[in-house]
Amino acid sequence: MRLISLLTSLVLFLLLVVHSAVSQTGQQDIDLSLAEAVQTALLKNLGLRLSQEDVVSAEGAALAAEGAFDYQLSGEVGAGEKDEEPVTAIEGSEERTAGFKAGVEKRFTPGTEVGLNWNNGNLDTDSDIYFFDPVYSTDLTVDLRQPLLKGFGKKAQLADLNSARTQLEASSFLVDSEAADLASQVKQSYWELVFARQNLEVIQLSLTLAEKLRDETAAKIEAGQLAEIDLFQPESEVALREQDLITGEREIGFAEDNLKLLMNTEDWLIPFNPVDLPTTDPVYPEIRQVYDNAMANRPDLQAASLQVKALQYQLEKADNDRKPALDILGSLGFGGRAEDYSSALDRSVSDSDTAWQLALTFSRPLDNSLAEGQYRQALAAHNKSKTSMELLKQEITRTVRVTVRDVELALKAIDATRKTSIATRKRLEAEQIKFEAGRSTTLDVLIAQQDYARALSTENRSKVVYAQSLSELDRIQGTITIP
Repeated sequence: MRLISLLTSLVLFLLLVVHSAVSQTGQQDIDLSLAEAVQTALLKNLGLRLSQEDVVSAEGAALAAEGAFDYQLSGEVGAGEKDEEPVTAIEGSEERTAGFKAGVEKRFTPGTEVGLNWNNGNLDTDSDIYFFDPVYSTDLTVDLRQPLLKGFGKKAQLADLNSARTQLEASSFLVDSEAADLASQVKQSYWELVFARQNLEVIQLSLTLAEKLRDETAAKIEAGQLAEIDLFQPESEVALREQDLITGEREIGFAEDNLKLLMNTEDWLIPFNPVDLPTTDPVYPEIRQVYDNAMANRPDLQAASLQVKALQYQLEKADNDRKPALDILGSLGFGGRAEDYSSALDRSVSDSDTAWQLALTFSRPLDNSLAEGQYRQALAAHNKSKTSMELLKQEITRTVRVTVRDVELALKAIDATRKTSIATRKRLEAEQIKFEAGRSTTLDVLIAQQDYARALSTENRSKVVYAQSLSELDRIQGTITIP
């Protein structure tokens, strides 16, 4: 019982020592909860910001694809003059022109392209071939192009737009996936920092016990109960545990740096003090439920499915592009001409000149290598995306099995390591009592100390591993749990 009380006092003392040692720089530790660490990382992590920019880029691509169906406005204003010797009797030597044009064009989802153009102008010449001088004209023309094969129908016309919108949705899911991965990484790093600090306390406890044994051994030597040679081993053990203390401090710094990098912290000089401890509450995941959750909710799997869909649109478009171009062209115009612009406008309405044109055009490359090559590329990309999705499903299946098994084993390990800690502590107590009674050696006590310190460290590690397994259980199901 005396040793138990001593150990308890030492642990409390060491907590104060560690805190004091860390705060010797005059900087106050930052108390950090697990929830704060996760939330900060989700807000400030630079890698996640890059992924979010991909969403902005995808939004731009979708907007650009919508531009194929925008109204296209056009206009032109101009004037000209010609002064040259005529080569015929009726040809004038001087000619001055002026005019303006305005138009609007639009493509519709069936592939139909419609244009409306309004042309206005005047001609002033000394030629004798015109009834009016000057001549004012105004014309309104409707132009139409309708693809019948290549480019026909909504599937062909909306392929780029549908693909871009689908890619946008996929990029949003990829951000969600990276956020889930980031949350898991933060939790893993946070628990590593917790363990590093706990391990430093165990090392300090081990050092204190070794120093106590060294002092007790020195007292026994002075009393003539032990030989001087018996002091060498405790002194050596103290030196070794001092080295372990340095290594433990280094591990704290390493774990803290990893966590600060994920959180994109502003001040790297102020130490973190993690205030949460890993839970030991038992969780018993059911593998079928975990698998179903992962298949339904994993954002990376949803993104992969959307990428397959996006590439399907591109494949259909590439297939359509292999067809020959067979288009109907048509135009219908109304206009008027007169000695002044007002009369020309009146005539274009009341007694307009009309003109129409209808044509069927055909074109196709002889070998059609470009279209065939692009189709093969689109087909390969689509097949590759489907295979990638199947590989991801396999990896999810494997990861589910591994993680569920890890959670179950980690929970068992906590109980086993706790029992080992209790057993090694009792052994250390017994060896200490025997040593004080002169029935044990310093070596036996040192071995018992080492075993106890190792058992404490292993118990702490088992709790951290369990907490990390639970965070991985969240990640593989596509969820972010903030304590």
